[in-house]
Amino acid sequence: MRYADFEQSTKAILKVIFAALVLVFLWQVREIVVLLLLSIILASALEPLVDYLKAHRIPRSVSVLAVYIFILGLVGFAFYSIIPLFVEQSKNLIVRLPDIFNSFNARFGAYVNLGSPTDLFGQFLSGLAGDSGSIVSSTFGIFSTLIAAIAVLVISFYLVAEQDGMKRFVSSFVLPSHHDFTANLLHKIQRRMGLWVLGQLIASVVMFLITWAGLSLLHVQFALVLAVIAGLLEVVPYIGPIVSAIPAVFFALIQVPGGGLGLALVVMVLYFVLHEIEGYILIPKIMEKTVGGSPLMILLAILIGFKLYGVVGIVIAVPLVGALNVTINEFWPGRSV
Repeated sequence: MRYADFEQSTKAILKVIFAALVLVFLWQVREIVVLLLLSIILASALEPLVDYLKAHRIPRSVSVLAVYIFILGLVGFAFYSIIPLFVEQSKNLIVRLPDIFNSFNARFGAYVNLGSPTDLFGQFLSGLAGDSGSIVSSTFGIFSTLIAAIAVLVISFYLVAEQDGMKRFVSSFVLPSHHDFTANLLHKIQRRMGLWVLGQLIASVVMFLITWAGLSLLHVQFALVLAVIAGLLEVVPYIGPIVSAIPAVFFALIQVPGGGLGLALVVMVLYFVLHEIEGYILIPKIMEKTVGGSPLMILLAILIGFKLYGVVGIVIAVPLVGALNVTINEFWPGRSV
């Protein structure tokens, strides 16, 4: 073997080893990688608003703080407007749980017996007692979640506060000769992610309002609670409306007075219509402008994300498909996953 061939083979082997080591390292710090991805998604959503304020001669750091305050204020106002009724319905639901369980068992106990809330609570306590460290673990889990949320906000702030901060951060990991290509690619990915966040927010609000209106017209009890569940689960395209229909049908089935099989069937029809609206109107428009992938690929990404990281995996799965499509189109125009 010639020396040049030997040198080329050695370089190829070293590159493979280096790539393998990088993958192993990323897997070891995967929690941090997930936090970074969430920060990039949030920063991508904030970027257009910050640029708009910057165009009106407001410093970027002040613009980011203003956007944070505006969003938190908007969320706070929404909670202030809805939370009293939500709390009232939630309290009513908790107080009526024994009656709900008894009603269900009386009607359908021959097929499925739920027992009683006391039995379920006892099983829950037994599970806690079986693992002496579970309470401590849960407590640390809450603190870890809080720290992670703060970390995402702080990282997003630094990525957006500096002009082209995200582009500079990502470009620092590539060769100088690839900086322009990387910056252009990242700009397109950011735009896709920002539009996806905006579209997903609009879809969640629309599904919440339609569900609340429909269930209220049908006089289904706990309509607001069920509508909030539908809005939150809208973050899971295609699957969300199906999962959110389960508690709605259950409460319609055992509702007293006015409930029963007839109301449950009508509620099922309502959620079927909502699923069709989502599947043929909302989601296609959002995916067309943002992700661009096939429904099957998006569904697989959601399932894989849920398997790996639960709800967080679901949140980042669809934007990652969009980023992958942008990258593929840069190298092979007209193609997508």
